[in-house]
Amino acid sequence: MEEIILRIVKISLPLSIVACMFGLGLSVVGSHLAPFTERPLLMLRSLAVVLLAVPLAVLGIILLLKPTPAVAIGLAILVACTAAPMQLVRVTSKGGSLPYMVSLHLSLALLALLTVPVTLYLFSLALRFQIEAGVLAVAKVVGMTVLAPVGIGILIRSFFPRVAEAMGPAMLKTGKIVLLISALFVVVKVYRDLFKMDLWSYFTLAVVVCVSLGIGDLLGPRDAEERTTLAMESASHGLGLALTIAVLHFRTNQAMTVLVPYFVVFIVISAIYLRWRKRSFQASPSVFVTPKPLPR
Repeated sequence: MEEIILRIVKISLPLSIVACMFGLGLSVVGSHLAPFTERPLLMLRSLAVVLLAVPLAVLGIILLLKPTPAVAIGLAILVACTAAPMQLVRVTSKGGSLPYMVSLHLSLALLALLTVPVTLYLFSLALRFQIEAGVLAVAKVVGMTVLAPVGIGILIRSFFPRVAEAMGPAMLKTGKIVLLISALFVVVKVYRDLFKMDLWSYFTLAVVVCVSLGIGDLLGPRDAEERTTLAMESASHGLGLALTIAVLHFRTNQAMTVLVPYFVVFIVISAIYLRWRKRSFQASPSVFVTPKPLPR
């Protein structure tokens, strides 16, 4: 039974990422890239926060708190996997900036072929764990599940905009549904191990989420909506891609048992953060601007 579940997960997880990233590419229009073209220094600083500041902080937390090897490896995989598709809807519905989020998200997705394997490799050196299939194998998975679908989606959008408009939302929705189903299969496979996680491990996960949110909020843009967006992007990670890498390139249950608890902890803490940010917006109405739909 466990072998059947593992096979289903190995097939469904990559498909969910492909669908989400293809849908993201189909949804990209010129206005989505406005923050990057109009404020390149801001976007470069934002990328530095997500790709450099947060990983360094998480590495410091791991070395300081010394969690179990499984927790350390799980966090390393999560930190390497940026650009979480579900945040596109969640953040903007809670007071985030849609244009800024899409531009940052797309940039992270296009850079993932380089940043994911390099970050994971550097963590493996610092924490002394081994990636069973090697860095190139991880890069291949990222290229096939992230970079290629986004690129193809952007090309289709360029030549067939009406087709892309019709397909984009459906692909994103399909990818998210498949991802949730895959995550449930993962829970079924590792549920026994979930109850074995000690309180110190959960404390470590909570510290990582809080520090990541704090870094994004502290180093974020002056605009309140964009700061909220960067904070959420700093603490959230690509669950589907992280689970895919864990399933394909690490021993069974070695890291998967950490990924699901992390997202439970993240959802709880980020909900508190978003509620606090929304109250701040309401207390300063001149700062808060309701996100407007982007032109197609």
